[in-house]
Amino acid sequence: MKYIITIIGIICLMACSGDEPVTTLTTSQMRPIAFADAYTAQPTRVSAAYSAEQGIGAGQSIGVYAYYHDNSTWSDEAAPNFMWNQQATCLEKGGNFNYSPLKYWPNESEDKLSFMAYFPYTDVDAVNPENPESPQKTGLTPLIANNETGLPTFRFTVKETAENQVDFLVSELLPNLPNGTSAVWPSNAADRSDLTVTDRVRFLFHHMTSKVEFRIVASPEVREDISHFKLNSLSVSNLYKDGKLTPSYSAGETTYAWSEQTAKHGTAPAFSFPLKTLTGYLMMPQTLGDGVMLSIDYDVTFKSDGTSYHYYGSRAGETTPALIGTLVADEDYTYHNNASIQLNTMKRTGTDTPLTEWEPNHHYVYYIRIGANAIEFTGQVVEWGAVVEINDIEIEEP
Repeated sequence: MKYIITIIGIICLMACSGDEPVTTLTTSQMRPIAFADAYTAQPTRVSAAYSAEQGIGAGQSIGVYAYYHDNSTWSDEAAPNFMWNQQATCLEKGGNFNYSPLKYWPNESEDKLSFMAYFPYTDVDAVNPENPESPQKTGLTPLIANNETGLPTFRFTVKETAENQVDFLVSELLPNLPNGTSAVWPSNAADRSDLTVTDRVRFLFHHMTSKVEFRIVASPEVREDISHFKLNSLSVSNLYKDGKLTPSYSAGETTYAWSEQTAKHGTAPAFSFPLKTLTGYLMMPQTLGDGVMLSIDYDVTFKSDGTSYHYYGSRAGETTPALIGTLVADEDYTYHNNASIQLNTMKRTGTDTPLTEWEPNHHYVYYIRIGANAIEFTGQVVEWGAVVEINDIEIEEP
């Protein structure tokens, strides 16, 4: 059998205004901070409850962290003292976000704000499993406290079924945004000077999970001979399903690292995760160890041409013991087969390089090719005239 793999996006103005009395500011002079049309680097199809396909959906919320820099710029010593896990809800898909209480840009040009966000918003104080914003429901827990410094970290556990899996997103850091800045669109960083001035902060999100799917195809040499295929089971074992995500920022780039992976899918000792074909699973990014095995069990029915029999087995659907295994012309024959392969030995299409790691924001498609098992003959040639002893029997003459 041949296996192929291919690899197929504020607290308040008054507290930040220096020595200037707050009475000098009017409501019309205040510039409220707003969030607009957040989007992802790559769309992913998951359940409607926690989907970010082609943007955050109406009624769905992100969590925002904002850092205030008093006459300074971003550093890892900054704390999210301006917004801490602020819930912002999308009013319409691809539109603006609403949050409360409203907060404002600093009125001093030397003062800056830095922003980072994640999806889906999780209420870290919620304990009700029925609450859609609870960590038990999303599998996601923000870890940073409001008095800690640096970027937020997260603990995340992948759900066991595809329909319940959560599209966990984290944005790039938007550092050092002044009041009235045009530097609010990170994908156009090189052209910031050409952007129009806007108060709306736009986040660029990345998927923190890996999207993985499995497809079963027939090899060309047997494709026309197959009349029926039945997949009995498909599973992968010993995959991690949890981890701690740590973003970091350096030289204008936000990077993300997973660590502290401890829990596996399934239960001991098999730790088996059942799979469906043509289904995108949001899986935990990880190094694929030698114990990660892909297993398949199936029945395949081949057509007979009535004159020659290229495949041997039992008649399709036959239950009579005397007829099982009997070759009958012009009838189909069904074979049962199962196989396992070490997942990290499967190679990228067109290369000899095995895929040994799942990375965040990547989509992996595994192809399992079903083919005929050819009969191979081997022989051993010994030196001419060598003696092969069969039996050492002494025969007496009469």
